[in-house]
Amino acid sequence: IEPRSRSNDNAFALATQAEDPPRHKIPNIMKLSFIVNAISIACASAFAPISPTRTHSSSSLTMTWRDDNIVTLVPKFKIKEGKKEEYMKVLPKFLEKVKANEADTCVFYGFVGPTEDDHVICREGYISAEGLLAHLANVDAELKAALENADIVELNVQGPPAELEKLKEPLAALNPTYYPLHEGSFRSTKN
Repeated sequence: IEPRSRSNDNAFALATQAEDPPRHKIPNIMKLSFIVNAISIACASAFAPISPTRTHSSSSLTMTWRDDNIVTLVPKFKIKEGKKEEYMKVLPKFLEKVKANEADTCVFYGFVGPTEDDHVICREGYISAEGLLAHLANVDAELKAALENADIVELNVQGPPAELEKLKEPLAALNPTYYPLHEGSFRSTKN
């Protein structure tokens, strides 16, 4: 095996970002090898059959997967002209109410935005359709206050088909778009 030339090192440096300080220097080929192994593991895991809990290990990475059964609600709000300040004051009240009352049913909850054109998205995940409906009851007053200052311009509901069926009647007045989760979908057990 011939020693690598300095020009080959430059190609690897581009693929692996800046070099580490000299006393912690790892050969660039080892960095690239780690990246290739991580990508290979991710690709292989994406197409392997998923059981309720599955673990994959390598010398540098351990991943544990389980079936994804989260029901996600994604409302997109458009803030009314001149109402941004009032609308933004309501968001912390949603967060406080969810934290105080939904620890057993809420998987994640938060707001994104506002964008330059005054859109805000709420990212919400629940363990079941019942959890999502309990959430709507919990934040009813906050939602009414938010809707004085913004309109829901889009509403998406995502999750297992059986859970979505449970939501169609109670959410009918909101006219959401339903996205059934594809069979075999999974998520990490780390979150």
